[in-house]
Amino acid sequence: RIKPVVSAPTHLDEDMTCNESTVGNREVDINDNNSESDSSALLKPDGAILKTSASQEVREQQWLCNGVVDISITSVVCVMYALAGPLLILCNKYLISKGSFPYPLLLTALSQLSTSMISFVIVRVLKLVPLQHNFSWHFYFRNIVTVGFSSAAALCLGNWTYLYLSMAFIEILKGFAPVVTLMVQGFFGLGLPRPAPAASVVAISFGTAIASIGEINMSFVGMLFMFGSIYFEATRLILTQRLLGDKQLHVIEGLYCISPVSFCWVLLAALLFDWPRFKAHQVLANLPHTAIFFVGTSLLGFAVNTTSFLVIKRTNVIMLKLLSISRNALVVLSGIALFHEKVTNSQVVGYAITVGFFALYNYQQVTSVDRVVRPIS
Repeated sequence: RIKPVVSAPTHLDEDMTCNESTVGNREVDINDNNSESDSSALLKPDGAILKTSASQEVREQQWLCNGVVDISITSVVCVMYALAGPLLILCNKYLISKGSFPYPLLLTALSQLSTSMISFVIVRVLKLVPLQHNFSWHFYFRNIVTVGFSSAAALCLGNWTYLYLSMAFIEILKGFAPVVTLMVQGFFGLGLPRPAPAASVVAISFGTAIASIGEINMSFVGMLFMFGSIYFEATRLILTQRLLGDKQLHVIEGLYCISPVSFCWVLLAALLFDWPRFKAHQVLANLPHTAIFFVGTSLLGFAVNTTSFLVIKRTNVIMLKLLSISRNALVVLSGIALFHEKVTNSQVVGYAITVGFFALYNYQQVTSVDRVVRPIS
């Protein structure tokens, strides 16, 4: 029996530029061996208590919209989540392609460093979030360092992809993430999906294949980096569940623990691959024009993590999934409008198939939990 935890969506689903951290205030233990392991569908932060068996209770999420203030806060949170990811991608894309900063690993290290510093100030200085877990050195090196490495690999490969593929095509390929996640789940012995979700995954693969055939500027290296990033992101999610599942870290506490480790791994990779070709004079010459984008990259990475948690906290997982799907479409349109990227008809058809069945797959994941949870009379 796996006790799933919730992760604040990462760059893979959250644009592959920020570190995800384990979230979740309560543990959920669903006694259903046939259901898929979709941890995000199991977060029930607030609301009425629901019953799964005589000895098990979970909470059904209710939207926090009881008054004008609650409605306003919830709306602002949803808008911030919908905009943070695309803005982060646009900042990274501009810096790498037009900002004379073709150093994706150094850019990733900057984002991880800022996330580590912000979370440190919140936890240690302002003490807004209590530090509830004290890890032994053995646990830290065995679990936290392992999760941090997977996170760093996903982030580095994801940002590296922008050197080879268009932003629109990268977003199309992200629809392939559920396929890789299920493969990694099978590798770790977490079981296979039921027929309906499996059919959706096959359709997602079909749509992604059609979109890939229609790509004009195809790069085999870029494809390898992208699928490598998806693989490491799926591995990170599974390792987080397996290694940190019983800790139930708050999102800020998770960032405080994992981001410094990810930063060290990313910095090591940046020193090996980006630093030898780094041109300081060129970067300094363009800094007056690119400074605002560096600041945006530093702050938006942290914003993506926290706003995803707040969306789940104030609405529910379904809303998070819908906003994620809509946001990916916004990134594709932004790439076409701002960077003049070309999208063929076959890519439009393939992307439509991928997005449609990706939405269906997420619906099946959420409703699989609803069939298990029953309200108390």
